[in-house]
Amino acid sequence: METTFLIAFAACFICFMLRTAFNILKYRKSKWAENKNIFRGILIVMFILWFSWFQMVFYDPVEMNIHDWVRYAGLALFIIGVSLFILSHIKMKGFEDRGHLVTEGIYSKIRNPMYLGFILWVIGLPIFMQGMAALASGVIWTAFFMYWKMLEEKELEEKYEGYGEYKKRTWF
Repeated sequence: METTFLIAFAACFICFMLRTAFNILKYRKSKWAENKNIFRGILIVMFILWFSWFQMVFYDPVEMNIHDWVRYAGLALFIIGVSLFILSHIKMKGFEDRGHLVTEGIYSKIRNPMYLGFILWVIGLPIFMQGMAALASGVIWTAFFMYWKMLEEKELEEKYEGYGEYKKRTWF
């Protein structure tokens, strides 16, 4: 069980590093980031990342002993996180190539609902599953999400004139 957890953690970490490298290339407007094959590779990396993260949660060798209400609060965080992720994707559908900032729906209140969703789910599910090591690793994953968010916001500030004002009236 510990071996499975450690392998999953290593895979997760490597995938986060690869995705971060891609985000940096994208922010620096590298031709590599525009390559469709590299983008497809990053989609595969993200699948491996989330698969290995779920493996970490289910094979966590360090169990927490917490009250049921705390566990179910963790489940609620996980469900809210997944919901934010899904809602953000639904709202973004079709807007990626139109060249304008999406500020309606969930984006009228939260600038980065996808990243917030990720953070809530990497905290929530380990709490529900009582996995201390997976929960602790959430600090690392949250740092990656926050870095990705920072790079994306810098890119959006350069791309859209009204992004600064939008940033002032929204959260996260």
